Amino acid sequence: MEQFPRPRRPLPDAHVHAEAEVREFLDPWHPRASVETGHPERVLVDPERVLDNITLALHRFDVDVDAPPAFEPDTVTVDELAVMLDDLDRAAALVARLVNIAVQLMTARYPEPLVRFPLPDTYDLRAVDRLAIGDRAHDLARDILNQRLAADADLHPDDLVEQLRPLNPGEQVHLLVALCRMYRHKLLALKHHTGTY
Repeated sequence: MEQFPRPRRPLPDAHVHAEAEVREFLDPWHPRASVETGHPERVLVDPERVLDNITLALHRFDVDVDAPPAFEPDTVTVDELAVMLDDLDRAAALVARLVNIAVQLMTARYPEPLVRFPLPDTYDLRAVDRLAIGDRAHDLARDILNQRLAADADLHPDDLVEQLRPLNPGEQVHLLVALCRMYRHKLLALKHHTGTY
């Protein structure tokens, strides 16, 4: 059967495009978690949708370890992270959601004793991924993941507020990136150990 390319749609003007973004933002089933509005421009963010998008990204990562890490532009934008960390002070909520979902996904698929095994003090993510992350953010990410691996229940954001308080917003972003990469390394180790990779 002969196929023809679809006719190209004309690009909408800026006013119509902005209206479409607002409609996506207001749609409870659409993944858009933020929208720029007004003059001067403001970024409106739905924090719960940001958390839900991270959850979906971790689920994708669980079935495809080669998928992009959870903090990528198509999952959480730089503007969304800035609002979540700077304006809404939701770093603890982001970290709690990330480690809780990661451990839930691992324990559902792999033997619990292997999942619970902590990352050793000698583990350094930067030696493998060559990330420019400072010691404070790196070590705290490892400690928080180990804290959740050792716990029988999910961590609550309130459990993490004091631990995260010394970090500036840049270090908080680095910690979130480190947690995603550490989750990937833990998944790879579990897959190799169980012969499922």
